[in-house]
Amino acid sequence: MKLPIYNCNGNGNSFIIILYSDSQQKSFFKTSIIKKLCLNNKKITDGLVLVNIKSSDIFIDYYNNDGSWETLCLNGLRCVSLILNKRLDTKTINIICNNKVYKTKILKDDMILVELSKPVYKTKSIQVNNLIGHYIDVGAKHFVIPYDYDWPSFTKIKDIAQNIRYNKEFFPNGINVNFYKVINPNIIEVKTYEKGIENMMNSCASGSYACAFDYSLENSKFGEIKVKNDGGDFDISFDKNYTYNTLVGKAEIDSEDFIDIKLIGEK
Repeated sequence: MKLPIYNCNGNGNSFIIILYSDSQQKSFFKTSIIKKLCLNNKKITDGLVLVNIKSSDIFIDYYNNDGSWETLCLNGLRCVSLILNKRLDTKTINIICNNKVYKTKILKDDMILVELSKPVYKTKSIQVNNLIGHYIDVGAKHFVIPYDYDWPSFTKIKDIAQNIRYNKEFFPNGINVNFYKVINPNIIEVKTYEKGIENMMNSCASGSYACAFDYSLENSKFGEIKVKNDGGDFDISFDKNYTYNTLVGKAEIDSEDFIDIKLIGEK
């Protein structure tokens, strides 16, 4: 049974994306298979996105490379939008993830715009390991820390983030950890540690959105905010009532093929 498979990235955040047609095919992708696909000897991939097209509805599920399901991955969602743009020859695509509809639009040079709802503060001003941050839900859950110091080394910031991610008192189910620094009134820089991948990321779109929202709300900054990640930039925009909010970032298709899912299970 062969299914279309793509290797993609959104600002350096890498994905395997597979299109399937029925629940029996989806049930094949158990944790062991997801880990086998993402954590092979040739290349480590950040996550797997499963895409199901049902008549006019498009559904996706995102899994981290440890096999855990996650509520949302905006980098992966943009990559899916680009794939469907090529397959369906349409520039406006609605994608359902975790029972929520995300409107996407293909812009020039494979830049993808996603319309987003207003984030929700779950808890404000939590102090963890001498750092104060905010627990924000943007569809995925993030602990966002305004950071005023020079960036520490990769090893040090990963250690700081990992201690927060595994803090059972505040985050019994774990948490994605984001640090942001203000570069100038229109630009912030973001560093992200993702649970389920357990590493610092080249980029995280949902984490960047959470950071931009916190910065916007705290500083009454509306309109466009550029968010710099190690893997690339996002342009994030809020209106004054947070009723129309967008994120724009690049997506790339690195390769495409077909995969025989029965053969994977036999390896």
